[in-house]
Amino acid sequence: MSTSRYASFGKRFVAILIDGILLEFFFFITLGKPHTELDSPKAIVYLVFTTLFAWTYFAAMESSLIQATFGKRLLGIIVTDTNGNKISFGRATARYFSKSFFVIWIVAGLIAFMVTSTGNQESPYLALVGLLFVIGLLILFIGYLMAAFTPEKQALHDIIARCLVVNGSGQSVTIPWKTLIGLAVAAILAGRVLAQIPGGDIAIKPPPDSDPTITPTSSPTPTPTITSSPPPSDTSSDCASKTNNIFGLELIEANTSYINGNWELRFANGPTQYEAFLSMRDSSGIMIVHFPNEQGGTQTIRQNMKLCSSADGLILLGENPIDVHTNEPPSSTYYPDNFIIARGVNGQIFRNYSGDTSNNTLVESPAEREFLGYSDIGIDEMIELNSEIREKVNQEGKLPFSISQDTGILILAVKNNSNAQKAGLQPGDIILSIDGKEVSRTTEVQEIIKSSLVYSTLNFEIDRNGQDTSLRVTVGCCVPPEKP
Repeated sequence: MSTSRYASFGKRFVAILIDGILLEFFFFITLGKPHTELDSPKAIVYLVFTTLFAWTYFAAMESSLIQATFGKRLLGIIVTDTNGNKISFGRATARYFSKSFFVIWIVAGLIAFMVTSTGNQESPYLALVGLLFVIGLLILFIGYLMAAFTPEKQALHDIIARCLVVNGSGQSVTIPWKTLIGLAVAAILAGRVLAQIPGGDIAIKPPPDSDPTITPTSSPTPTPTITSSPPPSDTSSDCASKTNNIFGLELIEANTSYINGNWELRFANGPTQYEAFLSMRDSSGIMIVHFPNEQGGTQTIRQNMKLCSSADGLILLGENPIDVHTNEPPSSTYYPDNFIIARGVNGQIFRNYSGDTSNNTLVESPAEREFLGYSDIGIDEMIELNSEIREKVNQEGKLPFSISQDTGILILAVKNNSNAQKAGLQPGDIILSIDGKEVSRTTEVQEIIKSSLVYSTLNFEIDRNGQDTSLRVTVGCCVPPEKP
């Protein structure tokens, strides 16, 4: 193939931009989500894969008969040696890795993953990561900018590998669909392999700011099984008394509702996989943990949780684990679960720590976390009473008895088999107070229910056909958050 003048800096810039977009597309196919939502070890494997994938893409295509990547081919430019001949795979490899900023950023990325996996946000290695990133950025800028000023329009990596980028004369610009489809298939297969690696999605998903409505949903909501009595409302003591914890950090009370609501957690302790249900209200909560026991069954542990704040981020401490089947402390091999929630270089960190620090058996692992929704009891519909509403409800005659008062919250519908129905709440009941607090607006009732811990009980004072009645209702899960 004959060639004409050297490819301009503008053409090369557009070509590399196209290739970058294409590679990001393939990488997204691999994960199905942004790579910033990964935690090591999965993130390290992903970094290795993307490096190998990009190297294969550039080296294989530039050393093929096409002599160009997808972006270069669209712009009608090719890669040759200094004599205008097709380059070998080895030279194409040298050309790729001569883009020194790639190697520097790979090293920086590996250091960042190792540091963030420890949860130490004050490590001096983070400064090294920043320095390496800046150095790589300077090499990227200067190395590519050289193509605009050198006589043969060579960038730094072209000079090192002794290559030229030139305009192809008579070169077909047909899109290499077979190659692109092959790359897409490779990305999909890599994603399947990556999904089998423990760890991964730890993106913290706090509940939205908008208040949810107590409207039933057709989708099933998971409800953990528990056979023991619910925990006391005062689930744990103050954070100051927990300073000498496994993290060795000074703790203070966490004044935040950041993780309010109910969550599903998944983490590992060696080969054992744990599934947990976490219910939090401000700085206190409970967690129910399920895991396989030695008899081939499932053991369920309940423990109180305390959210504290430290210089390294939020610390969620477990205490007083109880076997829900025996209502006794579990075996001596089970230790409370603790979590650290912090900001890392690669996004948020959410990790589990458990074990005995006295003999160095502390185990840590990434924790996957999914927001299930807010607490619920199963009231489908309710309305604030006034004289107009009372007359309208009585005229419709849908309730089992007539309403005689103009204040309170009138229950119009209760979900079948819900905790509210099982406790005795029914249409026509007028809510006067909950746990001794008088309520006059539906939003007050919603807020009390949604902010209650699952398995706790609420004392409802109601008016039923003129008679005051007290009912205790167990709080359940879950009302999903409103979608934006």
